[in-house]
Amino acid sequence: MSNDTTATDAFPQAEDLSGPLLTVKDLRTTFSTPRGDLTAVDGVSLELGRGETLGIVGESGSGKTVLSRSIMGLLPRSKTTQSGSILFEGTEIVDAPDATLRDIWGAKIAMVFQDPMTSLNPVVRIERQITESLRLHTTMDKAEAKATAISLLGQVGIPSPAERVRAYPFQLSGGMRQRVTIAIALACSPRLLLADEPTTGLDVTVQAQILDLLSSLQAERHMAVILVTHDLGVVATRTDRIAVMYAGHIVEMASTRRLFASMAMPYTQALLKSTPRISDPSHTRLTAIDGRPPDLINPPTGCAFAPRCDYATEQCRIEAPPLRTAPEDPTHLFACWNPLQTGHAGTVTTAKGEL
Repeated sequence: MSNDTTATDAFPQAEDLSGPLLTVKDLRTTFSTPRGDLTAVDGVSLELGRGETLGIVGESGSGKTVLSRSIMGLLPRSKTTQSGSILFEGTEIVDAPDATLRDIWGAKIAMVFQDPMTSLNPVVRIERQITESLRLHTTMDKAEAKATAISLLGQVGIPSPAERVRAYPFQLSGGMRQRVTIAIALACSPRLLLADEPTTGLDVTVQAQILDLLSSLQAERHMAVILVTHDLGVVATRTDRIAVMYAGHIVEMASTRRLFASMAMPYTQALLKSTPRISDPSHTRLTAIDGRPPDLINPPTGCAFAPRCDYATEQCRIEAPPLRTAPEDPTHLFACWNPLQTGHAGTVTTAKGEL
């Protein structure tokens, strides 16, 4: 195999376009802790189409990373219980046998983790870390797998890939290490890529390069992508839909365009307000969301966001709002008793008046 061979060429895949690629129904993921059971994902349902990009957004502790690892089937079973369903191309992930998961990992679903220095083995050369899945999931011999690894490093923008393939992770910069993790994830041309905070710890220029790289590779390979982040600004121009999570629940979900044009959930608005803006003058004080996320071992009654919400009423504190559809757009879901509404003039109003 020549160095021009791509992983896509090596793994031709017949596309079955019937139905969604991924279907999650009423998923609950609970951890056993010394203080009691902690439900990190509580009743989440969503679908993902082939080639679609879904952004999952929320503060630290909102459940977004646990959701992505639940979809991947990576959580330790000894301290984790799950209910509900995760169907990937008809294969059930919840309580799937280890052999089934091993067949899926890398070959059909792959993940880019947020810290490449801990997700890469520091004492193993880059070549072996890329070729490991190639040798496992294909009939490639050692030489073919190495040629594919070099090709992948070139595709993700690493200069002199034939030389870098022999390097150790500590010999690379943070941005280059993250590119290596992307190459590893894409080695077997998965149909679904989970990117968990893929730009954390990188400077803004490298962040943009990594996100641009993921977008271009997704378009080339027609992958579905779930992009997990705390930053609404990251997903604003790079996703088809956005799901906003809080306290283990999806509290709002809509197309990206719809969400930014007419967000309904006060928590979504608070996340947006906390995002730094280039247009702000230097030394502008960042806007923080008052209060703390709830204790998921002893969650509050009613809406979990009510103690931090400027628009909360007594109903919010005693009764949890259901996830419902916006009257003007059935694909826009939100869980709020006092939703924000966008008027024709573009002002945002609530049940308590105009902002």
